[in-house]
Amino acid sequence: MFYKLIFVGIAILMLGGCNPEMGRLPFESDVGCLRKELSSPDQPSFQMAANFCQKTDHGVPLPLNLKNAIDLQMRAEQANIAYTQ
Repeated sequence: MFYKLIFVGIAILMLGGCNPEMGRLPFESDVGCLRKELSSPDQPSFQMAANFCQKTDHGVPLPLNLKNAIDLQMRAEQANIAYTQ
């Protein structure tokens, strides 16, 4: 019985990894996260994608790191979203 529960738990974890909307991946850059979110079939607004990709420090949102992404920097300026270059 115990082994069946372990097997089911592992199977659920593995299947959850196949979900395309599983969230921000570990060590994923802000630029990569934004591009992934903006190219998804749902096509969220830039504001929604930025809110999703923004990291926080104890609940305080940190500026997005948009180094070498001029197009995303322009969109962030238009949406009044803080970013670093």
